[in-house]
Amino acid sequence: MSKLEEEIKSVPHSRINALKFIHSYLEGVDVKEKTVIDLSAGSGYVANLWHKAGANVSPYDMFPELLKSENLKCQKIDLNEKLPIASESADYVLLMETIEHIPNQYQLLNEIGRILKKGGILVLTKPNNSNIGSRFANLWLEAERSDMFLPNEKSVIGYDNERVYLGRIFLLGAIKLRTLAGIAGLKVQKVHKNQLGISSVLWFILIGWYFYIRTSLTYGKLKRKLPDYELEPLEEQHELNRNFTILFHKHLCMTFIKQ
Repeated sequence: MSKLEEEIKSVPHSRINALKFIHSYLEGVDVKEKTVIDLSAGSGYVANLWHKAGANVSPYDMFPELLKSENLKCQKIDLNEKLPIASESADYVLLMETIEHIPNQYQLLNEIGRILKKGGILVLTKPNNSNIGSRFANLWLEAERSDMFLPNEKSVIGYDNERVYLGRIFLLGAIKLRTLAGIAGLKVQKVHKNQLGISSVLWFILIGWYFYIRTSLTYGKLKRKLPDYELEPLEEQHELNRNFTILFHKHLCMTFIKQ
């Protein structure tokens, strides 16, 4: 295990692939002097990375006391409410491992669309329940993976007994996420690679290829029937449905741009 992996593994309530993605993302973009809103800062690992990269970071969290930083101060926020942040004030909004815990995802994405500047970027990570392995797990367990159940009233994930939230109850797939983001004026910019899931590859070899082909046939049928103004979003849905990163990778790391 590399030094970076050991460091990432020590971050509480985070996914290794999501944090690796952030490291990779910051290596490829210049965020100096950019205004960044971290809506789910947690311990502050990600917020501190963006701060070190030169961004002006404002961290928020339901439990602001958990932030560990010598340079940043976290403010309390409830993502189920209207966000106390000025409209068109952010170059970047970070939403790490959070949207699957929020009941009103429509409202949250609309609020993110409001606070982003035109051309601003939403950086979002979440469990990838749209990969092939997860899609088959959902058929039987309605869960993210075949080796787990959804959280129940006795196993809601939280930091401790007092700091709890509705962990992963509101899982949504990439297609629904794309639609809700689109309503908020956010367009998919990129689906970022992370780690290949072997179970998804095996499921594809066994039977997934059939659904892959069936998706293209369904797209062709709908394309002939729909009016021209509906074709662009249909094409985007089709592209996501056959996106190999979504179908085969373990985590979902996406960026959206405000139109």
